[in-house]
Amino acid sequence: MKTKNLRKIIVTIGLCFLLAGLSPLQRSGLANGSEIDFKAIDDYISTQMRASRIPGLTLSIVKGNQVVYLKGYGRADPSGRAVTPQTSFAIESLTKSFTALAVMQLVEAGKIQLDVPVQQYLPWFRVADPVASAHITVRHLLNQTSSLPFVASSETMTWYDQDDMAIERHVRYLENVELNRPVGQSFAYVNANYNVLGMIVQSVSGQSYEEYVIEHIFTPLDMHSSFISKDEAILHGMAMGYQWLLGFPISSEVPWARGELPAGGIISSAEDMAHYMIAQLNGGRYREATLLSPEGIDLMHDQPVPNTYAMGWYSEQLDGRRIIFSEGGYTHFQSMVIMDPEEKVGVFVAINVMNFLDGTFKKPPTSAVTAESILSLVTNRPLPEQGIGIAQFNLKASLIMLALTIATIISLVRIPIRYRRLVKRGMMSLSDIAWRTGLTLFVNCVWSAAILWATLFLTGWDILIALSPDIFYWLDTVAAINFLQGLFEVALLWRAYRLTHQRLILQPA
Repeated sequence: MKTKNLRKIIVTIGLCFLLAGLSPLQRSGLANGSEIDFKAIDDYISTQMRASRIPGLTLSIVKGNQVVYLKGYGRADPSGRAVTPQTSFAIESLTKSFTALAVMQLVEAGKIQLDVPVQQYLPWFRVADPVASAHITVRHLLNQTSSLPFVASSETMTWYDQDDMAIERHVRYLENVELNRPVGQSFAYVNANYNVLGMIVQSVSGQSYEEYVIEHIFTPLDMHSSFISKDEAILHGMAMGYQWLLGFPISSEVPWARGELPAGGIISSAEDMAHYMIAQLNGGRYREATLLSPEGIDLMHDQPVPNTYAMGWYSEQLDGRRIIFSEGGYTHFQSMVIMDPEEKVGVFVAINVMNFLDGTFKKPPTSAVTAESILSLVTNRPLPEQGIGIAQFNLKASLIMLALTIATIISLVRIPIRYRRLVKRGMMSLSDIAWRTGLTLFVNCVWSAAILWATLFLTGWDILIALSPDIFYWLDTVAAINFLQGLFEVALLWRAYRLTHQRLILQPA
């Protein structure tokens, strides 16, 4: 009898050690009868990170109302600190889905109506056109059909004010913004829409945006590694952001604009975002907490018109099935949540590196390709088209920059040679010097003047510099050199013309 009991104890202890050695995904997979290929997911991510030089990545996968995988990969900062599922990353525009959820909670509480003008909640709200100001509704903002133009956000995105009036200041800036199309007739993705919504949340709830989100979203979802203050997030081990500079990840400080918080300021972890996805996939419920009704969640996920925008989310057909997704990316971080409502599977990916090429010329960005591929692996579907990786994009951009730099240097070095040839050959006619002057100004000065003008005056150019300082500082430098070179070569042309005619005058008859 004692022997049998001893055997039972040994077997029990052995099973405990076995389960303790398995990853969260493996344990949950066994419990749920899942057939997820854990190794394929890890291999895919490891390959992606090596190929693209990704410093750190964090991942969560949910199925039904269960977290089936949590894992961190790579380094959170230059010290080599490992990324964990609790390491927080800036999720950028994924924040919009939180703001939309906050608004919809207030709708269901009877404090906001979707089709009521914004001015009912913010009487001071204005754009340049007073008629349009009175017609923009809460629903227009949620669906991004208010007709606010990109310029409405491009200026304020680089306002790094931190005081309690920051959001209101960013919204009041809109009073001078001209709309470029009729209200409610078309979709255009503009951060300002969600900054206004954040201000409405503050006005209606009587709380700051930060207080409302913490109390009504973070707390019921047990999101203990999520923050709305960058300083607080850093104290709790937030990952450091990187940028690809000439294809290599370089760490640097991430600027943070409190006034843009409702559009893109939340910082969260893979573990916390898993809780968030469970609520989104289960009719607004997470464990015993109900954040929103199933009807409210459905409304948030449904686009009013195909290929537009729902409320903080996109909805698309992918390989014959409907998927819901939201993504974010700015200077140093990028993220993606992608969900299959039919399979009740959700994937969250966040990466701590970003640049202008990734997500601008390269579609889709790295985080989106990774999240969609993992969703395919989880649901036993073929991997989607991977496209040209960011590493190839960075390499091509670097080679182009190198080639143009060499061409510029060669052109500068050859200036004396070209000048001596002109003086030796002589420039006899005004037509000759006129077309040469025009050609020189066109080749050297027209495009470079446009770049220099954009650098000094174009709204949004500073955002481009923030996204990829290597590319745009290089472009500014080359433009300045070419502009000055053009003026210098025109001066040499006229000097050669004068010398030619001086020789003619001095030659004996």
